[in-house]
Amino acid sequence: MLIPLGTDRPNRRKPVVTKTLIAINLGVFVAMAVLAAMDPGLAERISDWGAVGRTVEHRGVELHAFGLWQPITSAFFHGGFMHIFGNMIFLLVFGPSVEDRFGRVGYLVFYLAGAVVSGLAHMAVEVSPAIGASGAVAAVSGAYLVLFPRTRIKCFVLFFIIGVFMIPSWWLIGLYIVLDLFSHLITPDNGIANMAHLGGYAMGIVVAFFLLGTKILEREPYDLLSILKQRQRRRAFASATRVHEQQLDRIRADHPKKVVRDPKAEKLAEARAEVGTLLARGESERAADAYLRMLEEFGHDEHAPLTLHREAQYQIANTLYQRGDRVQAADTFQRLLASYPGDPERHIMGVLIARTRAEDEGDVAGAITLLEELSEESLDADTEALVNEELARIRQQAVGGTGSKEPE
Repeated sequence: MLIPLGTDRPNRRKPVVTKTLIAINLGVFVAMAVLAAMDPGLAERISDWGAVGRTVEHRGVELHAFGLWQPITSAFFHGGFMHIFGNMIFLLVFGPSVEDRFGRVGYLVFYLAGAVVSGLAHMAVEVSPAIGASGAVAAVSGAYLVLFPRTRIKCFVLFFIIGVFMIPSWWLIGLYIVLDLFSHLITPDNGIANMAHLGGYAMGIVVAFFLLGTKILEREPYDLLSILKQRQRRRAFASATRVHEQQLDRIRADHPKKVVRDPKAEKLAEARAEVGTLLARGESERAADAYLRMLEEFGHDEHAPLTLHREAQYQIANTLYQRGDRVQAADTFQRLLASYPGDPERHIMGVLIARTRAEDEGDVAGAITLLEELSEESLDADTEALVNEELARIRQQAVGGTGSKEPE
């Protein structure tokens, strides 16, 4: 059993729509449970009215009638505690980040569309009616897979081992897609609307790819479309690196006396090239290790060019942060900001740096100072809310005595 608990992606806006959807689902579930205790027959009729399914007759008696409202209403009814618990946990984990990228109105439309598409997918292959938010939540999960494939999910694992582990999001979501596919193919009468789940996943993946491909949704360096397109760039980069090295070799061979060799500079250039080559191959973990080795060897020289180009530096910092090397990640982000002070992601990086100072370095006062400086800048509403929320949390930490006190 894998129960997701949260992600390592910071969001800019509060998940208002996600929390509202969860509240509505829980409210309907409680109301139906109370009604079932008072009048089971009425509760069953309401559930049947809201469930999505074909019109079914048996011996001239209509057992279920399809209504145009059912693909939506079915997403707010659930068959039991574990049913709603599983759906709401997944929505709580994956919904906020998708809402953050789509915007609140776009996310609400997308969620309801996911309910409709998944309901129709179920009707296409199954006769029995179905209820539950699983299809809409699957659409959210599918979009998350495309938008944030390199994030990690904190999961409670109850299998051969018990504990909390960080699992790559592509692996976790991919696992559930495979399980639904195999369940539908091997045991189609298992009582679970697997095709609704698969329809939701497919819809979320297609919509996210479409929005990124048409640039309706601004791309990020690590969404799945950018990763796929970077493969070709990596090949071109690796090829250009080889050509450049060959040209240098020819110059050295043709003009041996004109080349002034600086062993230290050449060694640093080799270290930088190693990091770039590993990133070009997609080996971000090894690239991060190579970057840390470069810092350890040349970091004492304040004039050494240790900051990579923007995308490489950002990717190294993100990799370090996601795998838990938060102090090193904060240093890498700081180096990036020193070279690119106007970077569009500087406020998010500042929040991550402040969080690291407070939680990993014990410098609560320094974190508060940094966030106060950020709050004084001209920020959009969502970024301002993120900065203020983090500032309030760290101030509360200071009041609690878990770090150094805020300066007066």
